[in-house]
Amino acid sequence: MGLRKKARLIIYRFRERGLEVFLTQQSEQWGLPGGDLNMDSPDLIELEPADDREEAVAVEGDWHEIPSLKQMLYEDAGELKERLKEIESGTFLTVKEALKSHLTPGQVQFLRELVEVVTDRNSVRDI
Repeated sequence: MGLRKKARLIIYRFRERGLEVFLTQQSEQWGLPGGDLNMDSPDLIELEPADDREEAVAVEGDWHEIPSLKQMLYEDAGELKERLKEIESGTFLTVKEALKSHLTPGQVQFLRELVEVVTDRNSVRDI
């Protein structure tokens, strides 16, 4: 990926219920937020492109970090207005719940890869 790329942004966190991901309401269904992302953050997990060549990155975050993460998604004021509405209608769901929420096949692939990556990272930390 280049420094700026259109991609899905998967915001995840760990809670008592397990790994949760942030989904937004998009035209009558849930989905992963997306937009132009600045790829120079070292905290981003770059995921393999999905079958439809859609790209995604993941970052660990929570509600208090959403405003700074929103900044990554927007290039101009026109797009900002629509994206803010989308993000404000979002919620965190467990990955299991998210996989049941009619995501595209590419988004399902991203979440499955995210589970593998963060599981590997956390098992290395526990050693």
